Amino acid sequence: MGVENIIWSPITLFIISVIAAAIIYGIGGAVSPKPKPNPEKLSPYACGEDLPPEKARLSINLYNYAALFLIFDVVAMAIILSMGLPALTQPLILTLSLSYITVMFIALLILARRK
Repeated sequence: MGVENIIWSPITLFIISVIAAAIIYGIGGAVSPKPKPNPEKLSPYACGEDLPPEKARLSINLYNYAALFLIFDVVAMAIILSMGLPALTQPLILTLSLSYITVMFIALLILARRK
């Protein structure tokens, strides 16, 4: 294994890209203007009404939809990524697909019981 193979390995390239992203993020934070807090920006806002922060209510239904989206998104990605490979010759892919579908149905049952 030569030096060229080590430099172009995925792990080395990943570490280099993370370091480059951290450097760019640090430079951006140092160069960007710092916001000045004012009372209008710090005050709570709820549909144009002036409500005290303790009276502003947050609906939990949004989190249920977010959880449903996350479940379907993960399962869809697992199924899409395994579509090009024959499942009968790749038992690992078949097992992963079935386990993701099982987790999806269990999560759907849990979310349905919460409502």
